Amino acid sequence: MATTAGKMAQRRLRTRVELTAAARRLTAEHGLAGFTIEELCASVGISRRTFFNHFASKDDVVVGVALDDDDEALDGYSSSRRDPRLPPLSTVFDDLGALVVERVENVGLTRGQAAHFKAALDREPRLFGAMMRQGDEQRRRVVSAVAAHEGLDGGDPRIDVAVTLLAGLVQRAFERFFSAEGRDDERFDAVLADQLVIARELFAAAAPRGPASPPAPTHPADHDRKAL
Repeated sequence: MATTAGKMAQRRLRTRVELTAAARRLTAEHGLAGFTIEELCASVGISRRTFFNHFASKDDVVVGVALDDDDEALDGYSSSRRDPRLPPLSTVFDDLGALVVERVENVGLTRGQAAHFKAALDREPRLFGAMMRQGDEQRRRVVSAVAAHEGLDGGDPRIDVAVTLLAGLVQRAFERFFSAEGRDDERFDAVLADQLVIARELFAAAAPRGPASPPAPTHPADHDRKAL
């Protein structure tokens, strides 16, 4: 039974990946008004009814917002608990980084697909609004998941800072991985790992080495001598 369910989930994911990739390519080439949902469905060999089992509109399929866009990996992270022997948030970058890598690998995102997505957004700038709404909702879910995993209040400012920093690192990793100069044999997880290493080195260099020594007291006569 579990095997059957796993195969169905893989088939559902594969259908969504194919639909999104085709929709982005068609949007980049013709614009949203330049193709119909029926033509999109025909390009991946599914029916119009099957399309609406996954996506509500052409806008959503291009941005990649499915009707039941859940994230089992994020939910699993949220329901797990931090090792109590570790300081709070000490592994949050590694934990969230692993979730991002898993998501990229699951959807099979390649340099070519990323290029089509950028071209689609360039052709239809209004899609940025839908993408931003998706990003805001995903951020709320990530903050909530981190709070649950770490056993912290969702309003803890450290969580917001951690998620903000990681989002910037992930964006930079995407820019490098999907750039024209990227190596064909380069893996996204390795690119993101490089960004995390650099961030840790910066934080380590900025961390105080110990309590700062107070300035030596001065005698009024010293000020008089300096004035001379």
